[in-house]
Amino acid sequence: MADEDYNKKSGVPQVVRSMTGFARAEALNGQKKCVVELRTVNHRFLEFNLRMPSKDMDMEKKIKQLFTDRLTRGYVEITVTMGDGNGSKRKLALDEEMAGQFLNIAKTLKEKYGVTGEPDMASILSLKDIFKYEEEETDQEERWNLIKPALNKAIQGLVEMREMEGLALKNDIVEKLVAIEASAASIVAARKKQETDIVGKLKARLEELTSGIEADPQRVLMEAAVLAERSDISEEVIRLGCHIKQLVGLLEKGGAIGRKVEFMVQE
Repeated sequence: MADEDYNKKSGVPQVVRSMTGFARAEALNGQKKCVVELRTVNHRFLEFNLRMPSKDMDMEKKIKQLFTDRLTRGYVEITVTMGDGNGSKRKLALDEEMAGQFLNIAKTLKEKYGVTGEPDMASILSLKDIFKYEEEETDQEERWNLIKPALNKAIQGLVEMREMEGLALKNDIVEKLVAIEASAASIVAARKKQETDIVGKLKARLEELTSGIEADPQRVLMEAAVLAERSDISEEVIRLGCHIKQLVGLLEKGGAIGRKVEFMVQE
């Protein structure tokens, strides 16, 4: 489904865009790196699914604002990953409290239950729970100054992809409207010829039923008028032409047109 994104700050409508797209962008600040991935699919409203480090979740409102300034509809998946510029996202650290508990338990086993042997380096390193990954502490403003440019670049890439797909959808719709309009013109032309044929066939049929007696012209015209009225398609053709003009106008004008287009197509 195609829809229209607005620049809400300027109020100027942009081109028709699809609601599906993908984008990825990175930003660097010294040794710090931020990677943003965006995915959007069709949705009645603008809804978000944000995945990022828990310490940064208080930025959620700022992040959503960047999108609401550019998009109007779609289900948006946002993944924000923070790490070092050299590719390492986290630093390994020792959980000293956990390591101390392990050594104390080993001592208890030896003293209380007579278990022989001493904990060695190999046995300690095999305990994954005593190690933890940490990120270097940075203030929120510094992290936001890294996240924001990555988000802006990703949003721009997403908008461009949605715009390309929206243009393809728009061209396809216009092409189909032109074909429908041509078909409607052919139907109207065929309908005019049909009216003449109705009069001729009705006259021949009446003469056949009256054993060759020439039919009353006025009666033939009256009967033909009744048949023509029953099979009249002028109202449908007029409505079809009106909807085609409205659809073309919507595509040219822009705006949040997805639901309007869907309604007119159903009509």
